[in-house]
Amino acid sequence: MAMKTNFEPNTITENTNSLAAYMPNDDLFLAKYIEGSNLRKLLYGIAQEYNLVQNKIYEISVENDLLHTTNLIDEWERALGLPDTCMKTAGVPIAQRRKQIVAKFGKMNLTTEEDWKALATFFGFTIKIEYGSQSDVFTMIFPVYFTGSAKAARFTMIITFMGIAKPSNVFPMKFPFIFEDTNFMICLFNKLKPANVNILYRWEL
Repeated sequence: MAMKTNFEPNTITENTNSLAAYMPNDDLFLAKYIEGSNLRKLLYGIAQEYNLVQNKIYEISVENDLLHTTNLIDEWERALGLPDTCMKTAGVPIAQRRKQIVAKFGKMNLTTEEDWKALATFFGFTIKIEYGSQSDVFTMIFPVYFTGSAKAARFTMIITFMGIAKPSNVFPMKFPFIFEDTNFMICLFNKLKPANVNILYRWEL
């Protein structure tokens, strides 16, 4: 019998043969491999109980894997405080919900530029990050990205979403202004940024 290399359960027949293999090979136990014999039926019945236990162990091993959990997805989300202001759960596909709990666990501590890019990439976005400078204050090239004073510019990030069309509330502006942030990544970035950092967004096809 080939050795299993993961938690996937054996078949009932495999468990029956495994139990039989632990029994002596003398004449008293010859029936252990004879289908239809009372001994074989006994082993088969015991093997079914082993199979139930193995199935439960396998289920737990799968459900503890954040990228594959299904039955425990609600429990994971409650433990991580989901839904929140950015990450929704109602009506969200299971694959996206799994990604959200993975992100909550280990991808939300953004300390380097690569961390920001990695979080965007994890959710399917490609971004470019630039930093404000004094020259931004009076560079009136549209679209205009106002960073304020030179001091404020030093604490300004400009994030460009690559390959994504600009939404309607970006220059050229339509009046009246509609300041409505529905972008998932913008919501996350605004939530995770340091309090003294201002982020400006743009879109580039």
